[in-house]
Amino acid sequence: MSSANDFATFLRDFNDVDLNHYTCFAGEFRDQRLEAGAMAEAGFWNTVVNLCIDERLRREGEIRRLEYMYRTGHDPDEE
Repeated sequence: MSSANDFATFLRDFNDVDLNHYTCFAGEFRDQRLEAGAMAEAGFWNTVVNLCIDERLRREGEIRRLEYMYRTGHDPDEE
């Protein structure tokens, strides 16, 4: 993958369980790199963690939007 945008697109194909596992793995690896003093590598893994969290938040927002549409019959993005 050549950019953070490619990785973010890649994450959208993960199911929620895989995304959660990947977030945990990246967080643990980031912490290990921090303890080892490898700041550049820790920064990379921190970016991966942030992208995973952003994807989880995006999914939560989409779920809230769909629930609102189900309850009201209106799309909140069009109001």
